[in-house]
Amino acid sequence: MRAFVQFQLQISYAEPVRAVNQALRLTPRGFDGQEIKDWRVEVEPDARMRRSEDAFGNIVHSCTYDGPVDRLTIWAEGKIETYDAAGVAYGLAERFPLDVFLRDAESARAGKDLQEFAHDALAGEADPLGRMHVLMAAIHDACAFVPSETWTPRPAQDVFDSRAGSAREIAQVFVAAARALGAPARFVSGFFLGEVADAGGAHHAWAEVHVQPIGWIGFDAALGFCPRDQHLRIAQGLDYFGAAPRRAASLGGAREDLHALLTVDVGQQASWQIQQ
Repeated sequence: MRAFVQFQLQISYAEPVRAVNQALRLTPRGFDGQEIKDWRVEVEPDARMRRSEDAFGNIVHSCTYDGPVDRLTIWAEGKIETYDAAGVAYGLAERFPLDVFLRDAESARAGKDLQEFAHDALAGEADPLGRMHVLMAAIHDACAFVPSETWTPRPAQDVFDSRAGSAREIAQVFVAAARALGAPARFVSGFFLGEVADAGGAHHAWAEVHVQPIGWIGFDAALGFCPRDQHLRIAQGLDYFGAAPRRAASLGGAREDLHALLTVDVGQQASWQIQQ
């Protein structure tokens, strides 16, 4: 898929805050499944953006505002080309041994019920790749995909108990379940560039599991299939917090209201908008 992608995030505060610090993971990296032709991240009001890389190799833009601040706007946009690789993520720079991705993360930890569910779902399935496909289908059937305007997800066990969640939350359920089965797993944030009826939100997320002898493979349990050329991969982490599109702290404590808009222009022929 060739497309021009524009993501806009508008943040407003109930009362002006005295200062804001924010870190943005909104810049995709190229690998065998996607090429980044051109990409930029901008903020309004204008601020000096500092570009760096975190421990997982995600590109991070950070900036600071001295108040009073009552409104911020963030743009991330560019030309991309994606390919359907059946979810296989070849060509990424891997910085850590696989054991790191077996670690518990506070928000992606499987309780007893989720562990039992995962083991029961895979009973009788021996093929490593087949096991992950069965797990994806089981979680997709068990947890209803309910798009949410709340960016910070609930812990994985709470989501599983409720049997419903956002894409971010269901991805964490999958990560927690895969690790409970002894499979290295990580959280991936990104955009889904498909039609409105399929996506349901501007920001999307899925999981990746390391399956021998293939390598890292994506599993989108919210939508029920492996990532396709409609998935634009942005960042990765042990859980949501390591790959969050935006993390911010403000001095003043006022409530934030966020409105996200994703516009996709495919081959300069078709466009649609996904509002969250």
